[in-house]
Parts: sequence; C-alpha cells; structure tokens
Amino acid sequence: MRKDPVRIGVFGSGSMSSFRFLHEHDPNFGKLYMFVGAFSDVPGKEGVAYAKKAGIPTAELSFEAWRKANGVSRTDLKAREAYFAEVRQLIMPWSSEVIMLSGCMLLVTNPLLAEFQWRMLNVHPAFLSLLNDAGERKYRGTDVVSQAMKNGDLTGSTVHFVTGKPDMGPIVAESAALPYQLGDDPQEHQNRMKTACDGPAFQAAFARLIPYGWPRIPWRQLP
Repeated sequence: MRKDPVRIGVFGSGSMSSFRFLHEHDPNFGKLYMFVGAFSDVPGKEGVAYAKKAGIPTAELSFEAWRKANGVSRTDLKAREAYFAEVRQLIMPWSSEVIMLSGCMLLVTNPLLAEFQWRMLNVHPAFLSLLNDAGERKYRGTDVVSQAMKNGDLTGSTVHFVTGKPDMGPIVAESAALPYQLGDDPQEHQNRMKTACDGPAFQAAFARLIPYGWPRIPWRQLP
C-alpha cells in the first residue's frame, strides 16, 4: 500500500459539492488522497472560491467564451478537443493522478479523456444499476431525478469511470438511497442529494479503490 496520498484534481461547473463534502467530512481525506487543484469551465463559481479559501490551486477557462471566440458549436465534440488541450496545459502543474468530476456539466473529451483513462470518475444523480426492460441503464442523461421520482424508483447517486459514452462507464460505488415523499419537488430533492448521496458515493469509491493501489495499479487488476 502506498504511503503518499493520491493526487486528485477536481473539475466542476458550479459549487463542486462533492469536493466540499469530502474536504470537510471524509476521514480519509489527507490520508488516502489529497486535492491538488480545482478547475471550472464556468468562471466565478462557488467551487473555485471554496478551493481558493482552502489554499488549493485553481484554474478557470470559460468554455462558452472559448467556443464563441473560436466559432465552435457547443455540440461539436471533435472541435472541443482543442479546448481541453488548453485545459490540460492549465492543470499540468498540479501533477494530478486522478480527475474527479464534481458537478461538471461539460462533457470531457480527448486529450484529457485518453490521458486519464480509468483515472477519471464522475458522480451521477441516479442509480445506474437500475435497468429498463431492454436491460439498459434506465436513468442516463439529464432530468433523471425527476424521472425516477415519477416512476416511484429509488433515488441515489452513482460514481462511475468516465468513458467516451456518457453515464456508461463501469460502476465503482453507489450511495444509500435518499427517501422522498409523494409531491416532493425534484429539484429540491436533487439539492439534498448533493450532500446526502453525491459526496458519500465518492467517499465510498475512493475507499474501495485507493487502498488496493489504484490508480498506480489498473482498476481491473484490483481484488
């Protein structure tokens, strides 16, 4: 077992609530892992402000400003690679071993996706283990909390490896389910999940992976 903490860089588009939860509440923070930087594609958000206050290096690069300046469509994932090439240069001084997506609303592409293959984790506000009648993941994409509540399904969060297909990477950990009542507002429920589910799911994921040598040992080789 390694003695030095795993170096984690955080990406987010807002408050980065999972990062904040781990920083404040996970007893393994500072032991199993440390945060070496926080990046946002939306400047001026709470997550970066929190990181600065905690003495953690930060970087920002507005994707909206970048794509408009370069005439790039928001849906052009190939052209987006140039944006993430710039992001890569910004975060290089951090020497991150792992990238943690904490409310990152921008789909990450190469070169970062390739560089951090099986070393990039995302949290999704639904149980990806729930399948539909065709055997496919039932709650992928957006608006999944509202959909699950409408269907009467359990609500909770999943941490999974990031791959080229959104919400399709291997599942690492899931949170406990967060109960709700008929008539509860889905957005308010999802806000509660950020602390009750998202952060604890990441806590469970790191506790499952890091003690066995990840990321230096590929996750498929872990016991």
